[in-house]
Amino acid sequence: MAYYEAIQKVMGLGSKSQSESSPRLEFTKNGTFHISVFNDLHFAEGKWDRESCESSKSRDAVALVNPRMLMFYHLLSDADNDVKTQDVISKLIGMEKPEFIVVNGDLISGEATRSSNADQFIDQVLKPLKKADIPWASTYGNHDSDANLDPVHNIYNHEKTYKKSLTKSMIRSPTAGVTNYYLPVYAHGASDETPALIMWFFDSRGVVKWFKEKSSNLTEEYGKTIPSLAFYHIPAHAMAKYQDDYYDNRTTPGINGERVVAQGAGATDYTGQDTRFMQALLDTPGLMATFSGHDHLNDWCFKWNNGIEDQNLTGNGLNMCYGRRTGYGGYGDVARGGRQILLHEKHMAKAIDTWVRLEDGSVSSAITLNATYGEDQYNEMQSSILRVVTSGTSDVHSASLLPVMLFWMFMIGLQYMRRIY
Repeated sequence: MAYYEAIQKVMGLGSKSQSESSPRLEFTKNGTFHISVFNDLHFAEGKWDRESCESSKSRDAVALVNPRMLMFYHLLSDADNDVKTQDVISKLIGMEKPEFIVVNGDLISGEATRSSNADQFIDQVLKPLKKADIPWASTYGNHDSDANLDPVHNIYNHEKTYKKSLTKSMIRSPTAGVTNYYLPVYAHGASDETPALIMWFFDSRGVVKWFKEKSSNLTEEYGKTIPSLAFYHIPAHAMAKYQDDYYDNRTTPGINGERVVAQGAGATDYTGQDTRFMQALLDTPGLMATFSGHDHLNDWCFKWNNGIEDQNLTGNGLNMCYGRRTGYGGYGDVARGGRQILLHEKHMAKAIDTWVRLEDGSVSSAITLNATYGEDQYNEMQSSILRVVTSGTSDVHSASLLPVMLFWMFMIGLQYMRRIY
């Protein structure tokens, strides 16, 4: 226990001065709250040169397996990737003008960084957010916890030096990650301290007990069920089940370019490791929708009404959505963008408007998450199937994805070196 108390002290958790200086989130005077979600930024990959690779533990391991792969990493890198990603974020913020921003995992590619320079890349990630002067919060993804990094000391502590960062860490547990917390959003100008909305943030499955207890405590404290959203980087297995058995582009618009990678599965078979987490989501009164990233070639939403027989789980109408891959690092040659979420305080429990804003200013997959979502028919052109940056519309099996497939075949072989959480 002393160890975790020390971590709390280092991280400044529970500090009154920190909470008092944090921006208060409120709906606008028009009763709306607009969230922009950016995920899979993968900063630092432009630094994958021979020198940085050979000084990195994970790159040393790659060299031991196959020295020629160092050249492969170099070929995949682009020194301008981080600048391009900053431009995407700035453009989308300028177009959408949100009240709040969520950075939903894989801020940096930890395998391409070192503890000594990680804070430099976090500064690059946060530069357009700081310039926009809009509050934000983060979840950390699997690449933010890679072998070279301690996400507490190398990412969280540095992010918390920014006044507009609302990222928190509310759990002391060896089975939980760093960014597990919630944030309240209040009615505009309300003197009542009862939130109008709760936003949950998770980065590991080891939060189930805390999540259930805290959700119950909030309901008891405020005497009512408060509508909520949840953000986490790696999708729940329910999305894989839906993709396998029920996916229909007419009712689920969006790009569907790769297999869903379930939480914690990695290179092993799925064994139900997130069953308790999914059950906790289903059991949370007022939870309207969840948002994840991780799979760069997917950006659809679905309404979970079907069962997962081998896990004794049955959906209850919970909406589950992907964001849109924002960064120029990582795999996949699709148009970059970000998911937008527009909440109307008076009827958000019944309907949520969401769409994907792309870097070129266009909008794809504009939908309303309401009682009939999943039944409503959408024009297939609205789905924006794989809008490739350099060559217009492309099929998901085009030759342009061959390097991506080869890269991930190799990475699967190295999965044992990586920590999924």
